Amino acid sequence: MTAARSASARIVLAVAALLLLPAAGAAQQEAETQVRHAFTLQHQRADDALEWMQSEMSAHGTIELQRATNTLVLRDARSVLEHLLALLRDFDHPRRQVEFEIFILEASRRGSGDPRSELPAQLIDELGDWLAFTSYRQLGQGRFEAMEGEDVRFEVGSEFRIGFRVGTVLLDRRLKLYGVEVERSRGGGLGEQVFNGHLNVWVGKPLVLALSYRDAEASGLVVAVTVRPAQEDGLGAGE
Repeated sequence: MTAARSASARIVLAVAALLLLPAAGAAQQEAETQVRHAFTLQHQRADDALEWMQSEMSAHGTIELQRATNTLVLRDARSVLEHLLALLRDFDHPRRQVEFEIFILEASRRGSGDPRSELPAQLIDELGDWLAFTSYRQLGQGRFEAMEGEDVRFEVGSEFRIGFRVGTVLLDRRLKLYGVEVERSRGGGLGEQVFNGHLNVWVGKPLVLALSYRDAEASGLVVAVTVRPAQEDGLGAGE
């Protein structure tokens, strides 16, 4: 009886080993087909592409940033790597100029002021879709141009200053603004920081930020940023 049980156990183990062989073989094959490639960017910053590349890699892929040479070292399956390299080649285009239009508004839930005489129709639609305010008063407006990768600082109206580093327009027409700082100064005093962070903006679509809200007064401060190509030239659509 004991011998029979021992024989049965050996058979079960043998069957289990056979079942595991295909999975082990597939994992080994996947590891063997991984390819390593170093891509040195000529026009754009490699660290700006890092987060985007990580989101496009497979679960087994790895990426290394070498800032000294502005290089990304990618390792992934060959088919995935070909996709990543195509994205990087489009990303590393010569720096382009983009236009920023910025509105700073005082918003209120009291009153029925109509901003249509002051604001673009597309922005009015965004305000209505995302915010519950009923009236807006313009505190500042500015339109500026800057290059991808450029550090900029703009005066918007008499009270506000906004600064950030322009990222790179991606294939989906998304642009990241790094280290966005919005400051407000009154009466020539020291500026009060009302926002600090990174923003993702889509080219041609206003981004609306409700920065502060005073419940007692049912009012708040709103900043709207719209990015447009300075010249169309297929911006964000590949080359």
